[in-house]
Amino acid sequence: MTQEIRQQFCAKVIIVKHEKKLNVDIVCSNLAIKYNMLYISVYQLIKKEIENNTQLGKELTATRRTKPLSLKMAAGQEDPYDEEQYSAVHFDQALVIRLVLQKIAESRTDQRFILLEGLCNSGKLENPENRLELRFMDEFFAIEQNIGEVSAVINLTSEEEQTQFIVEQDQIEEPVEEVKEEEEKKEGDGDDNQS
Repeated sequence: MTQEIRQQFCAKVIIVKHEKKLNVDIVCSNLAIKYNMLYISVYQLIKKEIENNTQLGKELTATRRTKPLSLKMAAGQEDPYDEEQYSAVHFDQALVIRLVLQKIAESRTDQRFILLEGLCNSGKLENPENRLELRFMDEFFAIEQNIGEVSAVINLTSEEEQTQFIVEQDQIEEPVEEVKEEEEKKEGDGDDNQS
């Protein structure tokens, strides 16, 4: 019953993922205005809370664990919102979700959809160990359990996504066959010989 009520009243979430070299803030803002959606950039929210020294900002700062990111920015490109410093992957996930919920409660009026950018970006982590610590699906399920149903994921990249995977012949392992030794019984040898 709780799930049905949440589906009726909670906004649907559209996750926006993009390469850093593609500046999507203005595009997402215009899209949100045109189609009456709420646009939230999580690392911009985190930066604002920390710089304004709010209670939640202090809690976020206390849980910060800086991890190296691979943002793939264009040559000479600057990041006005400093995602490398304020990315959600550096902070406690429960606090980040609480911050997003607080922003939704403050800003949402009658919007049915929320464009959410800056979460589910554990793929930008440089070290594989860090990527295993915070997996994409963990972030995805946290959004669905706390914010609302994810109805779409928009992935903006400058290169075409691979849709077909071809396995090279040297990557295929040959199946290992079990060798069974069969015992041969000779009825004419041994105790069965009669003279």
